[in-house]
Amino acid sequence: MNALKIGSVFLVTIVVQLTVFVDVRVAGVAPELLALVAVLAGFLAGPERGATIAFGAGLVWDVWLPTPLGLAAMAFATVAFVVGSIEAGLFHDSRLQIAGLVALGTAAATIGYALLGEVVGQRGMVDLELLRVATIAGVLNGMLAPLMLRPLRWALGRPSPYRAPAPVRA
Repeated sequence: MNALKIGSVFLVTIVVQLTVFVDVRVAGVAPELLALVAVLAGFLAGPERGATIAFGAGLVWDVWLPTPLGLAAMAFATVAFVVGSIEAGLFHDSRLQIAGLVALGTAAATIGYALLGEVVGQRGMVDLELLRVATIAGVLNGMLAPLMLRPLRWALGRPSPYRAPAPVRA
């Protein structure tokens, strides 16, 4: 059941990315919604499961990108694994910490994607413009992170820590 929910989150995310954020940009840069999903998957699901979900998100994004299949998947999975590995000791699920983590994770995924592209022969992906794009995409994703938390928690079956627990009736 969770795979179907996660797939539906992927589907809605890619549709929003390819429709809304084709035209809506800040300084010429659109948010990387599937990178956002990947980073949050690492945060919410842990290193192994999060990396698997992030790999799937990357493959969904790779279908529309003009680079070799699997490039975004590898970058997203790596970042999700790192985020999932460091999350337990450093972050306590506050919205500000999650936004910062998503911003850094998105920037890392964007730079990692370009570096992997250079390794496999996609010349011209690494330049000074990359830092600007990674920074803006990271900030945009950090701002969008609270909106993506609820659908991902639903898909992963994790309740929100911001809600009061339901009263126990005797």
